[in-house]
Amino acid sequence: MLRFICLVVAITLTACVSQRELELSQNKEWEQLGAYHGQQGYREWDENRLNKQGAMTETEYEKYRAGYLQGRFEYCSQKTTVSTVLNQGYPDECNENQGSYGLIERGY
Repeated sequence: MLRFICLVVAITLTACVSQRELELSQNKEWEQLGAYHGQQGYREWDENRLNKQGAMTETEYEKYRAGYLQGRFEYCSQKTTVSTVLNQGYPDECNENQGSYGLIERGY
């Protein structure tokens, strides 16, 4: 019974996150979607993923990217240590060497 309850809670929480992303992408609020992903410590969506959600132009991608960078900055500036207990996929998410947030790789 306990496993069932945990499963229901996990599915409900997952649905809430997906619903938020769906709402923002349907309303074409790309900057807010990027900020949401950055603030939560999620990985940045690439252009292909955004295209699947309806972002078709370079401008829309750049809005998402700007929001993501701002959210990521807020996320990392609030962290004093890297927590990998709940989020083991991001062991170096706020490493000082990651300060460019991928800007160098993108040619900026």
